[in-house]
Amino acid sequence: MTPATPALRLIIVDDDPLVLSSLRMYFNTPAAEGIEVVGEACDGNHALELLDREPADVIMADVHMPGMGGLDLLDEVLARPDPPQFVAMTSLDEDETMLRILRQGGRGYILKSSRPQYIIDTVLEAARGGTIVSPQPATRLVQRLADRPASVPDPESAPAPEDSADAAGTAGTPVTPSPATSAATSAGASRPLPRLSESERQVLSMICGGLSNSEICRATGRSGSAVKKQVSHLLAKFGASSRVQLAVYAVEAGFAPTPGAR
Repeated sequence: MTPATPALRLIIVDDDPLVLSSLRMYFNTPAAEGIEVVGEACDGNHALELLDREPADVIMADVHMPGMGGLDLLDEVLARPDPPQFVAMTSLDEDETMLRILRQGGRGYILKSSRPQYIIDTVLEAARGGTIVSPQPATRLVQRLADRPASVPDPESAPAPEDSADAAGTAGTPVTPSPATSAATSAGASRPLPRLSESERQVLSMICGGLSNSEICRATGRSGSAVKKQVSHLLAKFGASSRVQLAVYAVEAGFAPTPGAR
């Protein structure tokens, strides 16, 4: 007999009893089978006390709470050995807060108004190590990335020559990056912009524009395996664990996506 898969252990944190009640109801439906709510907390301090007693795979927490809010809670959680994944939820959609959550290692930034199934799917994806951002803030993140002006070019980040494997996977005429995509390192950036080939810049611009691998294939004429390989290479180059995190890291390092690469 195959042993049953252990339930995914979830702690939910919000200072609004109605929100806690709604989330409890969502995770008590057949759609959330395999997820067990092992604790509820009204603020970050209470959540940490719960976590001392109840190991969890995922914490889903409100951003704005009296006492310890979600941002401070995220820092405290990630400082622990073997920390659970962290999903932030909010009713006050703020771009800077979203960026801070993602930069600090959060696995999700979603709106409380999201559909129940979307909230459930976010917890499941976070437990697998993925990153989820609600469509509205994600769309604004894409626009923010596309509109961000480039800073002073860094000669050390000049385009690298195309390698033979990448060239072999390219068909048709690649989009020529505009001057705005010159490599740059923004003031105060947490990491330098790595050397990027023209092909990598093109694909990275499309990732920042929210395009999927299949859409990148259609836009560039490359094979699915070539695009998948280059996306994986970009994730490794920036030390990112998801496409959203890759876009955030890239713009923080000074990358300016090609206008229209969406």
